[in-house]
Amino acid sequence: MAESVVHGAGVVLPPEGTGPAESWFDHRARLGRGYKYLPPACQYLLAAARTALEASGRGPDPHAPDTVTAAAPELRGAVVGTNSAVAALHEAIDDTVRREGASALSPMTVPYFSVNLVAGRLSTEHLLKGFNLTVTSPRVAGVEALHLAALELAAGRAAVTLAGAAEAPDPRAGDAEPEAGAALFVLRPGGGPVPAGGAVLRTVLRFVPPSAPAAAEGRRRALDSVRQALDALRADGPAPDEVELLADPSPVGDAVADALRSWCADLAPVSVRRSGARAGALAPVVRLAARPLAAGAGRRLVVTASRAGNLAFATAHTPEHTD
Repeated sequence: MAESVVHGAGVVLPPEGTGPAESWFDHRARLGRGYKYLPPACQYLLAAARTALEASGRGPDPHAPDTVTAAAPELRGAVVGTNSAVAALHEAIDDTVRREGASALSPMTVPYFSVNLVAGRLSTEHLLKGFNLTVTSPRVAGVEALHLAALELAAGRAAVTLAGAAEAPDPRAGDAEPEAGAALFVLRPGGGPVPAGGAVLRTVLRFVPPSAPAAAEGRRRALDSVRQALDALRADGPAPDEVELLADPSPVGDAVADALRSWCADLAPVSVRRSGARAGALAPVVRLAARPLAAGAGRRLVVTASRAGNLAFATAHTPEHTD
């Protein structure tokens, strides 16, 4: 189990009802000049970072110390999860090479064929020199980014980390609901003071072999693994007040749903949302960031499961006493 303290959060999402092909983000209005050729997911991420930093206390003076700049650049990190941030760019590059050849590729956009450069631009923008990680595990990459950030903070590799998820619509989403936007946290080490408006974030990662639910013994082990993860999250804290499972239609998703309902039977109702296997990693982070629970209320529990066997568990709660 990993724990961190949220000092600010930023969410950038399209207005409800916006279609995947509709334009909704004005990079000039949100970011200014110099961002035109960045992939949309990178633009969303940078906008979410600005909102998160303002929420953490950054004022209009860029030279005044704040939650991030109070730490040396070598003690600032970034971890971003994504599944489809540059999927549309890959499709466009493939199409251009097939039709016109590699010489027709744009030198302004082609470097972003590497998904690592999305988080890389975030680090360049805010002088995050400690480490920069991009994770792409199916569906769970966003929560995985929060988990890895908390571990790095606990290990002393950073004093503050920007962590979250960014996505752009996947042209091959199939039966999945395409995601667009970004959600980002400003995180500091667990056990530290929780600022007004902040929260305590806990995460656990697990893996269940995709074939395990087909056999009785494998299913039993999967259920035990889920229960152990949930017990770890609840230790020394309030019970969950809101519980949501985001999963694809798969045996792994079904097994996790059964285990979650069993564990929550006397605690809280479980909301289950299903989407296709290529749904992206943004939604779980948005759930954790969008609306803080009242101080002293229960935890918000978000669980994510993919057919590939990746499971991620996260809770957010606000202590009764904050700084």
